[in-house]
Amino acid sequence: MKKIIKEAAHRLGIETIGISRVTDFSHLEEFLISRKNKGLDCEFEERDIKKRIYAKNLFPDLRTIIAIGLPYGEGYKTPPGGNFGLLSLSSHGEDYHRTFNSLLIKLAEEIRHHLAFKFLPCVDTSPLIDKEVCRLAGLGNYGKNSLLINDDKGSFIYLGYLLTDIETEADIPIEKDICGTCSICVKSCPNRAISERGGIDPKRCVSYLTQTKNYIPTDYREKMGRQIYGCDICQVVCPLNKDVLNKEAKEDYSDLLVDLKELLIMSNKAFMNKYGHRAGSWRGRNIWKRNALISIGNLNLASMFQDVKAELQNSSDMIKIYAAWSLLKINKPRARDILYENLKYENVDVKKEYLKLLEAEI
Repeated sequence: MKKIIKEAAHRLGIETIGISRVTDFSHLEEFLISRKNKGLDCEFEERDIKKRIYAKNLFPDLRTIIAIGLPYGEGYKTPPGGNFGLLSLSSHGEDYHRTFNSLLIKLAEEIRHHLAFKFLPCVDTSPLIDKEVCRLAGLGNYGKNSLLINDDKGSFIYLGYLLTDIETEADIPIEKDICGTCSICVKSCPNRAISERGGIDPKRCVSYLTQTKNYIPTDYREKMGRQIYGCDICQVVCPLNKDVLNKEAKEDYSDLLVDLKELLIMSNKAFMNKYGHRAGSWRGRNIWKRNALISIGNLNLASMFQDVKAELQNSSDMIKIYAAWSLLKINKPRARDILYENLKYENVDVKKEYLKLLEAEI
């Protein structure tokens, strides 16, 4: 059966595939509890740890997990455009969740030519820990940046899997140390989110910061650069991705550039029309807009001072406080006068934030 599954995958052009019989991930329970107690979990995760470690809660008939990895990013170079915002490589083209889910269903249908079985496709949509599911299927091992790294494809691989009731032989997980003494990603991480011993503090990670709805500390904002969604730095500098990135690019990655001025004035409808097909669009226009304000400040775009100033009239308190920070980054003397004048019109929370910013060394 294992041979049939892998041959079916290869017919669909899937090169990276592995099989796991692990359905109980309770070996991670202590780690997850400790991580939660230290405040290192984040709002995107399933809060109930039991749902994350017992796969049969999700698919009671589960016997085998068929995991696959889809490579992406061949020949990627950061597209030129210094005054534009930037999306991570995972947001290039069509939302991979949709295309990957369709591919998993095609794989299941291909296998069904040989065997009737039940399945559930998962692409970053289940409470399970996707990287651990795929690691145990032999797709790779963790790098210091906590990403799964495959021997051939590096870390630029989308991960997904089929939960099935098939009985078959499993693959052997890769136990070797992927990174060794290399610490390039540790040194390159803007907010020092990666530990030398391996592992990541998600609350410092720029990718997380571009997605969270929580308050972003001012000193973290400066390290976000011009990122509107996600971050690729630890992957781009990784020597194990060198072969992938040095290939000839067959795609145009300029779609990862974001017009910051346009983003500020976009309606929700316009945002969805332009970006709704992207993987990063799920976070919504307002979070992207907040990140645009941070990018404008970091890029010191004096030409957009008036555009940012206009956002002080936004109905969203969140947008107001990041606009204030951005104005101070662009032109502190002018911004100080404007913010002091606006204090009398604001509610207590916004006023408190303005005063904090005015007193800070920005």
